Amino acid sequence: MSRWRDLPSLSLLRAFDATARHGGFTGAGRALNVTHAAVTQAVRGLEAELGVVLVRREGRTVRLTEAGERLAASLNQGFGTIAGGIEELRRSEARKPLRVATTVFLAQALILPRLSEFWAMHPGVEVSMTPGLALVDVVAEGYDLALRAWRGTQPGAVTEPLAQSRWVVAGAPSLLGEGGTDIRRLPWIVPDDDHADILRQVGIEVPAAQRVQIGSPHLEISAGLTGLGLILATEVVIRNELASGQLREVPLSGFPEVNYYVTMPAGPRRAETEAFVRWVQTLF
Repeated sequence: MSRWRDLPSLSLLRAFDATARHGGFTGAGRALNVTHAAVTQAVRGLEAELGVVLVRREGRTVRLTEAGERLAASLNQGFGTIAGGIEELRRSEARKPLRVATTVFLAQALILPRLSEFWAMHPGVEVSMTPGLALVDVVAEGYDLALRAWRGTQPGAVTEPLAQSRWVVAGAPSLLGEGGTDIRRLPWIVPDDDHADILRQVGIEVPAAQRVQIGSPHLEISAGLTGLGLILATEVVIRNELASGQLREVPLSGFPEVNYYVTMPAGPRRAETEAFVRWVQTLF
């Protein structure tokens, strides 16, 4: 059971502890960044509350009474225990891996290739990635953050905008040829109805006969690289393949912007979490 209600205020105890450590009210005031008069008043208030004299003036310094010596020793031990406990908590939190849930595409295309940059800026921060399509409960499952292309709502969590990207239709050069190919006659890798709906927004209806089924949404980009069909992906996910020429963009307009979000447990969070989110934003 807590006994804080039976104790004098922490500010009075800190004033006396500083007085005992620094041998006077002036030194204690400098240590606590207050005036020596404020320290004097606090110590006198503590004496009045306890009903005992703790210090006596001796010129410009003070001397602890026998009662003051006993209290100073107890406070030194107590504050030392508190400081040690807080330091151990900070060390243990710093050693915990940063748990990040995200999509396979963001992990493979965006984060993992440049993770060494984050470690160079924040050495010693271990990052544990969990790629997947399933929506994780960051609070119940103990994640520091989740990166997704949709806004989710979870009890005890907050979701904030992270960055934007654009939709891109692309295909392998072997599929697109030298130009002038009618993309409506080409095969398409359309993994789900969501992708089909996005294509309909720009007037592209992909017949079932032209859909290439690969059985796993994780492999659609790999399948596109081999020339099996056109793919629809966000620019940030296939940026490297476009830059290298492995994929060529098909110029189409009218696609909506894609908003990426970060979901984190509500309340105070680790400095490493904030640093990682800021770093990921720079990758977009």
